[in-house]
Amino acid sequence: MNTDEESSFKFDLQQLASARLQLHYAIQPLAAIANVYPDPNHRGLGWDEQLGFITHIVIMEKSYTVALDPISLTLEFVTDPDTIISSFSLSDRALSEAFAWIKAIVSELGGLGDLVVPITYPPDDFPDSDLARGATFNLENISSLFAEYYAAANRILQCIVESESLASSVRLWPHHFDIATLISIPAAIDGEEKTVGVGLSPGDGSYAEPYWYVTPYPYPENTDDLPILDGDGIWHKEYWVGAVLKASQFGDPIKSEERVKTFLISAIEACKKLLG
Repeated sequence: MNTDEESSFKFDLQQLASARLQLHYAIQPLAAIANVYPDPNHRGLGWDEQLGFITHIVIMEKSYTVALDPISLTLEFVTDPDTIISSFSLSDRALSEAFAWIKAIVSELGGLGDLVVPITYPPDDFPDSDLARGATFNLENISSLFAEYYAAANRILQCIVESESLASSVRLWPHHFDIATLISIPAAIDGEEKTVGVGLSPGDGSYAEPYWYVTPYPYPENTDDLPILDGDGIWHKEYWVGAVLKASQFGDPIKSEERVKTFLISAIEACKKLLG
């Protein structure tokens, strides 16, 4: 994956929306690799500075991981040590072609390729696109900016995991396309586990742009007097409750990392207080 050392920041909502939709569909073959495992948590993906989006390591006669370069839209089978044994460009190709390619390679490596099928999501909880009906991917609509968003988010979240002993590993979830960690809070409320979710969404129905979120769970019943947040953070209260910092606020994803950390530290502490 080729990224410049300097950020290519240019905030274009229309281009970001198009790129986000294509990338959301492009990672689905990676997510489907998890079908070879009985545990659905393997659907969680990771981020690699060199390869981009990556799956868990699949243990076979020849162990491998599958990666997606978010700039060239190239799928890659990678074995240890970082040897690419096969690649597939999504440019001008349909999603069904990508799945056929992945099934064939998984079978060649000794796995059950027929299990690698698209994951089914609730129709009202996954973005619709002609890509689901045979349309082809288009590199002209891809922005390198998402590589910068996810790279910066991964670095920031790894720092949070190091500082929070009860934080989960950082995972990128193919359903909503967010990269996040979940901090467990000791004790429960009415038998419910208490958690604080921290992550970056590339944009969705709540906000049509990338945004950081910090959410307490269970949500507080009274949202009239929520704590003040540092770093210009705001509270989201419609359908879900959480602290938010939007891309239009923090700007360049690389140059704003310290500002984002200031917001996140403040928001995590605020959510912990809300959970008692």
